[in-house]
Amino acid sequence: MTVSVFLSHNHRDKDFVRKLARDLESHGVRYWLDEAEMKIGDSLIQKIREGIDSVDFFAVVLSPNSVEAPWVVNELDVAMNHQINGKPIKVLPILLKECELPGFLVGKLYGDFQNEAQYEDSFRTLINSIGLVFNKSVMNSERSSNSLGTALDKAFLKSLPLMSKPFHRPFQYMGMPIHKAEAEVGATANSVGNIIFENDDCRMLLEAEGNFISYVEVDLKATAPHNQNQEFDSEPVLGALSIGLTELDLERKKTHYHTYYDHRRKLKVSVSCLYDGAPLTVAFSSKYYGM
Repeated sequence: MTVSVFLSHNHRDKDFVRKLARDLESHGVRYWLDEAEMKIGDSLIQKIREGIDSVDFFAVVLSPNSVEAPWVVNELDVAMNHQINGKPIKVLPILLKECELPGFLVGKLYGDFQNEAQYEDSFRTLINSIGLVFNKSVMNSERSSNSLGTALDKAFLKSLPLMSKPFHRPFQYMGMPIHKAEAEVGATANSVGNIIFENDDCRMLLEAEGNFISYVEVDLKATAPHNQNQEFDSEPVLGALSIGLTELDLERKKTHYHTYYDHRRKLKVSVSCLYDGAPLTVAFSSKYYGM
């Protein structure tokens, strides 16, 4: 069963949180991270509740920046209320910089990340505390972390929304049973087993083969209208979905499409304009990986 974590933080601590998120994912942990909301300094309570409702652990990154930030306190209040009411969520305080802890966290065991030189040992302790085994060999490089940060920043500068659940890192649905994908996305499959979910920013198709998701397609509406004779940069588009370029190898590049391989997950990833006037589309397929 996949372990999931909500990462509550202040945007001033984003470099640390991005690295932590990448290292968690390398250990098979699904994380909930909405950088767009953190940047504007005001999380939307409904989205917070949806995020917290869907995870096993709530990790709050503690620093002078976050303990004074009302949106981080609001998120922590929601998580603590869940715990008090007996809902299955565990609060994980993560101390990044010395600060005055909120009263209800005093006395709780916390992950101590104050000493950057001891990051690996601190991360090992955190991983063990959520019931997983630490694996040094899968720790992400600084280059990979910087790549994701660059992609996120480029998306923000292009005014692309940084997508949260269910559009965040949508390759996670590949190979997932239809019934589980329905629960994760919050939509019901149609008569042929495909799931379509749409909001003002995105349209996502999860296509099934048998009882499992075999193809994922996401349209980023803010990129429309785009024409097939227009050059484009894939990095901000992928960044909007929290995907960094160093996770992928570029296989071929044409004016209207860029094809990548994700060798770690054995996926073909394409960013393309399917027709004149369309938005840019990001698609994930295992069937055509390596072809």
